[in-house]
Amino acid sequence: MAPTSTTRNVPRFIPPIVAGFLVVLVSYSGPFLIVQIAAKNAHLTAAQTDGWVFAAAFGSGLAGVILSLWTKQPIVVAFSSAGSVLLVTSLQEYRFSDAVGAYIVVAAVCVLIAVTKSFSRLMARLPGGIVAAMLAGVLFRFGTGYFAALPGDPARARVTAMVVAMGAVYFLARVRGSRLAIVWTSLVGIAVGTVLGLTTSTTPSIRFAQLSFTAPTFRLGAMTGLALPLLALVLSSQYAPGYAVLRQSGYEPDMEKIFLVTGVLSAVSAPLGGSGINLAAITAGIATGPDAHSDPQRRYLAGLASGGFYMLAGLFGASLLSIFSVLPKEFVAAVTGLALFGAISSSAAAALADPVGRDGAAVALLCAASGFTLFHIGAPFWALVLGLLVDALARSRYATRKA
Repeated sequence: MAPTSTTRNVPRFIPPIVAGFLVVLVSYSGPFLIVQIAAKNAHLTAAQTDGWVFAAAFGSGLAGVILSLWTKQPIVVAFSSAGSVLLVTSLQEYRFSDAVGAYIVVAAVCVLIAVTKSFSRLMARLPGGIVAAMLAGVLFRFGTGYFAALPGDPARARVTAMVVAMGAVYFLARVRGSRLAIVWTSLVGIAVGTVLGLTTSTTPSIRFAQLSFTAPTFRLGAMTGLALPLLALVLSSQYAPGYAVLRQSGYEPDMEKIFLVTGVLSAVSAPLGGSGINLAAITAGIATGPDAHSDPQRRYLAGLASGGFYMLAGLFGASLLSIFSVLPKEFVAAVTGLALFGAISSSAAAALADPVGRDGAAVALLCAASGFTLFHIGAPFWALVLGLLVDALARSRYATRKA
């Protein structure tokens, strides 16, 4: 089909720039709000929160620029939204320095994967159903947070109206196949909240990020209860689907280069509080499709653009997040819950897809959702352990019956 006159009149450098901007906009409309919740629950200082946002955004941008130039592919790098959800509860159990140590360990493993070229072997041995179940369990409480944001008090009908409007827009956008569902949801929530007078009188400040360094500690409890689940989540919910998105778009990603760059930059950014940067999954499709550029060989420009916008956002990261603070807490709860809806539904479906492994997956899901702690080790670790045990028993019994 010949391009229309409108398409011909649009400079070719515009679509990849727009795609890169949308990548960052989606991230700040959803996943980055999870960082804000985790930092608040952990009672982090303003400088520690600034450092976390800066490391996540600037590090992601720098890695995306390096990899897009190095591979000439649209490589979008981001921080793990599922990993950040894990930190919302885990940072209440461990010291922040323990978390920094766990980040460094995960980063070191990523570098090791690059050196040994063992990504495919690791993914083959990692039970996808059990990890998906753990992820679904970790995300579960945030999904229910949307409904918890609906106040039953008639006196707060305005808040209910805002939350209902956000939900309606989100699901209508998803039905229409929009990749920007959470962006429209956030914009509608802000507009409705402003019109109904739900905003505070606080004026968001625009300032550079304040950085604070935290020396890592390497306690065994944090390594098992935080580093191991975080590594499993990053591999299964970020690198694996991110790799699949690139393959489906016609690219053959060099995973060794990707693991090397993201691992090194994750280790460097960890003392700032950066929870790790990795191959993007949720936003990768925005930069890899034909909307980013008509020529697949030029779509790496979208990776460069998203990296540039991420770096710029990192410099003013906390200021951008403060824009959302003028709205009631129900707004953040609703945006977060809706932003994770897709991940929850896909994870639950993957967890329970295999009839043989369904019991193990159910145990892992419920265990992770419970949020309990045993021997100072959090629920995600025990979800993996118990889920694997039940799964092994179920498969052993199935093999015996089949024989």
